[in-house]
Amino acid sequence: MVAASRVVAVKLGLTSLDLLTIINELNSALISARIENVYQLEDGSFLIRLHTKSGQANIIVELGRRLNITNFKYPIPEKPSPPAAFLRRYLSSARVESFGQVDFDRILYMDISRGEEKLRVYFEFFGDGNAVVADQSGRIKYALSYKEMKDRTIKYGMEYMPPPQRGHDIYSSVGIKEIRSQRFNLARSLTRVFNLPSEVVAEALLRSSLDPNSPSAEVSPEAVEAFLRSARSIVEEVKTGPLRPNIAMKEGKGVSVQPIDFKSLNYEKRYLESFNEAVDEYFSSISTEKIETKRRSPSEEALRDLEAVLFRQRSHVKELEDQRLRQNEIGKAIMSNLHVLQSLIDQVVRSRRAGADWEFITRSVSGVKVGKIDPSKGLLTVVMNDQEIQIDFKVSATKNAESYFAKSKEASKKLEGLHGAILETEKKIEKLKKGMTEISAPVILKVMKKEWYERFRWTFSSQNFLIVGGKDATQNEVLVKKHMAPVDIFVHSDVPGGSVVIIKSEGRAVPEETAYEAVSFAVAYSRAWRAGLGGADGYWVRADQVTKTPPTGEYLGKGAFMIYGERNYVRNVPLVMPLGIQISGDAFKVVMGGEAFVRKTAISYVKLTPGTLSGVELIKKIKESLVQRSDEKYAHLIRAVPDSEIAAYLPPGGSSVL
Repeated sequence: MVAASRVVAVKLGLTSLDLLTIINELNSALISARIENVYQLEDGSFLIRLHTKSGQANIIVELGRRLNITNFKYPIPEKPSPPAAFLRRYLSSARVESFGQVDFDRILYMDISRGEEKLRVYFEFFGDGNAVVADQSGRIKYALSYKEMKDRTIKYGMEYMPPPQRGHDIYSSVGIKEIRSQRFNLARSLTRVFNLPSEVVAEALLRSSLDPNSPSAEVSPEAVEAFLRSARSIVEEVKTGPLRPNIAMKEGKGVSVQPIDFKSLNYEKRYLESFNEAVDEYFSSISTEKIETKRRSPSEEALRDLEAVLFRQRSHVKELEDQRLRQNEIGKAIMSNLHVLQSLIDQVVRSRRAGADWEFITRSVSGVKVGKIDPSKGLLTVVMNDQEIQIDFKVSATKNAESYFAKSKEASKKLEGLHGAILETEKKIEKLKKGMTEISAPVILKVMKKEWYERFRWTFSSQNFLIVGGKDATQNEVLVKKHMAPVDIFVHSDVPGGSVVIIKSEGRAVPEETAYEAVSFAVAYSRAWRAGLGGADGYWVRADQVTKTPPTGEYLGKGAFMIYGERNYVRNVPLVMPLGIQISGDAFKVVMGGEAFVRKTAISYVKLTPGTLSGVELIKKIKESLVQRSDEKYAHLIRAVPDSEIAAYLPPGGSSVL
């Protein structure tokens, strides 16, 4: 067996084999789902929100990188970006028909329908990626990026054409000469010849006991056939299963994600239930790093600009300091030789008045060495104490000295101002650096795995009985018809229009305390809350007292039921609803209901009563209170819980936070 070379490069995008696996899982989970909305997230990726038979689902699409069902709750922007708005125009309310792949390439398509209209949405995962919406005839209706390339054109109204297939299909026959003609090692040559990801080539070579670094010119037909058998077996393993979705870990950090075990990835493996889940886990950390980089980029650019300003300012300090000292020294030198220089000036003036030319004057002056004379500016250069000094012969020697002293003082003033400016620049840099330390990767939590009852309103009693309630008339019907067993208890508020609540007894006797907690849950999700009442009545009955059959001549609407026999009333139940956040690792769950259950389950909880706060203001108050009542280490996690997740659990109407 040939030893596998250790892969150290971090996987940054899905391969064609990965997309094949993703597609199989999407077809099992999302067929007939309805697309509710499309969002563009902070890092530029897209979130497609769908409604399925089992509840809400989200697909995240990072063009050029990945597409998968995500359990992470990414912050949703308040306003749609132009690309998201265009995609909504074509995708919103559409029904998902199927998912597929173009020619085992990194192109996934989603077939959707909306009434009689049928569309195909292509997602490209090579290069910078692209998303293209095409009609039933294949004509492009919209693309995120329109472009002309040497082998194809993406343009409105034109037929969508994928790029030419790269390499041969592994099920076709390839001449040995084509492989041997490659001027690379065997691994690279096979990657170029066949339409396979490099990591699949590496795995197939290892399974075939072939040296990836051997010269392709020496490969035998038998070796190529062994390689193709291994490559085909890998693809078939993904197609037919069983899968072993895993994240390859090196020193605690993911370096690759695969749908099956790759022996060529000789690392610790973390196995997950589905490949979608593995991809979601693996790329979530890359996404948060991407968002952090985007957030830090403007500050880093501003910091570079300020540091360049500071460098120039400090360089100018030296220039001004040299200027100040030199001007002062020249002034002193002139004062020390005042009579000599004044005599020189007088000689120059007299000679010029006598009609002497400048060359004669330069030769004839005495008492000091004259270097040169600039008649146009009235300057002459003299050499004193081994340094050249410019003298203005239009004024006296004293005036020349005063001019140099004045220039020295001016440089001193500029230095004072420059030192102040440097101090301001340093303060700005310090402030910016401090702000940058507060810029960190966003905390993006995922929702804990949901049980069947979490489609509904739910809680547990202090005796650990499951209590389930309907969110609307449809769910009320479903609960009674599909989930209420003969041994269960039916609960309702005495206020019309409330939630149907069921105590799942599992054949156990239901204690009075559990019945009371279920009634409390029912009245909280009734019109009594919206009315702002302090308390309300409710009742419970056995399951066999509930029927959908009305008396003769009467009609029962959706979500309405007939109750026969005696009702067990619970009077004046206070309208108080505990709400808390459960945290486990990087996953969360909002929990509500009985205080004993919420206190035991949540890291922090508050109590809600009917009140005047609602919407964003209410959720902000809830989060602030949860943070104040939690351990400091959980504060950033509570703040990261999406507002929409809390809003979904709130009773109808305004609330106060106790």
